[in-house]
Amino acid sequence: MMTPTLSICVPSRNRQVYFQQTIKALVASHRPDVEFIFTDNSDDPSVMNEFIEPYLADPRVKYIPTGEHIRPMMENWEVSAARTSGRWITFIGDDDFMDPEAAGLFARIEAADPSVDAIDWSKLNYFWPDEERRAVSQPVLLQTEIHRVPKSVLRERAFKWQSARQVVVSGFSIYHGAVSRRLFDKIRTLYGRQFEHPIVDYDSVMKIIMNGENFVFCRRPLSVLGVCPLSQSAALGNRDKADKTQADFHKDHAISMDDWDCYSDFPFRSRHGVTACIGMVHHWFSRTYGHDFSGFEANFAEACAHQCNQSQDEHQFALFESAYREAFTYWKGGRYLKHFKPEFRKAAPQEPFTGYLEPNLYLMERSRWTRTAGDFYRLAAGIMVPLPTLEINLELKVDERPLDAIRAERRAAGLR
Repeated sequence: MMTPTLSICVPSRNRQVYFQQTIKALVASHRPDVEFIFTDNSDDPSVMNEFIEPYLADPRVKYIPTGEHIRPMMENWEVSAARTSGRWITFIGDDDFMDPEAAGLFARIEAADPSVDAIDWSKLNYFWPDEERRAVSQPVLLQTEIHRVPKSVLRERAFKWQSARQVVVSGFSIYHGAVSRRLFDKIRTLYGRQFEHPIVDYDSVMKIIMNGENFVFCRRPLSVLGVCPLSQSAALGNRDKADKTQADFHKDHAISMDDWDCYSDFPFRSRHGVTACIGMVHHWFSRTYGHDFSGFEANFAEACAHQCNQSQDEHQFALFESAYREAFTYWKGGRYLKHFKPEFRKAAPQEPFTGYLEPNLYLMERSRWTRTAGDFYRLAAGIMVPLPTLEINLELKVDERPLDAIRAERRAAGLR
């Protein structure tokens, strides 16, 4: 049997309805040089065990059922990683989508330069139907450029929080990014495993950027970041919902990451929100492996303020702002409190915009044709340049603007 070009890993926990739709969308591809690792980790294993049965005849499908005990998230990802055999490896969530046809693009990049370590790309966004949230339009980036990104730029963004918003904007995680088998094996050798921190996607960012050398970015979207009503992303901007999702998350771990010894001098905790969680990974990696990331502090404070600014309403803003302010007061003698300047601005109601505004085409995320993340990708793919026709130009480019920055510019103009 040939070695797959691409391994797509989809670990899941108690979101079977969305997991099933994602599986259906992926295996609908006829591409032979991909493999799918579907890993269930649910309280009731019978649901997925029964569903997956017809798909096991597909030689591309590898299924890992729920074990005797519920696996912590990093273990669920670790057992998925161990089953991969592809030359490129990527992970997506159970409410996401990844285009299997990307395998052909990766093979062409690999042929152009076999030393490429990691590939990142622009992403689409899709919110699954939710009674508590109205559908909006989502941008489809129509650019197609493929280029190298200097490691020096990625180090500044990942380790110094340069240009960060509420998240670091380095990219190059194994989550919605692809890692070469060579770098994948190097990371396992250096650290003994792929994933050590419960915030697995940013654990991956730290290790990939620290140990990779040759990075390529594709502006043409290859995957969809889905947000179902049960996801942690759906709770962003709402402290009560965020606390509940975090509590559920910690339940699966023997020791909550909030109680790890390495955080005795780092007063930010998961309850503060997504920016603090990324800061916790950053602090853990620096402390555990002896890396000096000093100089990130002011940028981190600004990113925390930006997270507060994304609050759903003024009450939620006050909850996040007061929690962060207390932490910054104690952290490093309060030296970086002056950089923490959140400002709540009530967003004016906006009608969803559909149409073209360079460089994006805006599509309604839900319609009679789009009820899943896979549906939304297929709709967008009919508009985007087909993958086989993308020109591969691996020149080095310093000014690589992330999709988040494009969105921010659009929001600043008063458009969704």
